[in-house]
Amino acid sequence: MNEPPPIPKPEPVIPQADTSLASVFEGLLKSPKNLIAGITESKRPSAFTSKLLILALVGFVIFGVTMGSFSLHEQLWAAPLKTILGLTFSSIICLPSLYVFSALTGTSLGIREIIQGMAGTLALIATLLLGFTPVLWVFSQSTTSEVFFGLLVLTTWLIALFFGTGFLLKMLEQSGTTNRGPLRVWIGIFLLVTLQMSTSLRPLIGRSETLFTTVKLFL
Repeated sequence: MNEPPPIPKPEPVIPQADTSLASVFEGLLKSPKNLIAGITESKRPSAFTSKLLILALVGFVIFGVTMGSFSLHEQLWAAPLKTILGLTFSSIICLPSLYVFSALTGTSLGIREIIQGMAGTLALIATLLLGFTPVLWVFSQSTTSEVFFGLLVLTTWLIALFFGTGFLLKMLEQSGTTNRGPLRVWIGIFLLVTLQMSTSLRPLIGRSETLFTTVKLFL
């Protein structure tokens, strides 16, 4: 008996530079490889980078407001402001090491592609955090324990960073490099820097007489 011919798979849709924010948002979650292909093949990569940064900004602001809703008052604007400042400084601080550790993998990606990868990673982290904000908001209104709410926020951040940095790993894979070891080391560095930055910018949860504390602490 003759077998029926296989059904041809549809060609993947490669996003273009004029793709809407909503399409980029969906691409981050559903088809990051196609999105990466669109970024690397685009003649206007800055258009993609700007959309990714806008998504990251919106996501982190909403996440910060959700944290601030635990204490209300000035934390409704202070927490999102500190979140943006902390992640901006963390990204700038870690960008040179990201380039170095990426180069150690033998990838052909240049500094421009590395910056785009960082933007995509931040956007995906922010997108994942958006998914947690309803849960965080419920607990911010139903508990008075700063320790419990802080642990919940920390857990969501670790989960979002774990999956969000997968964007960089996929970008590395599509460049033809299978050596992921150095980049995994960098992910650990980035995690450590963001945690330390959250300590330096405290309080993110709870209230204080001053906007920033002056006592130096490690984590």
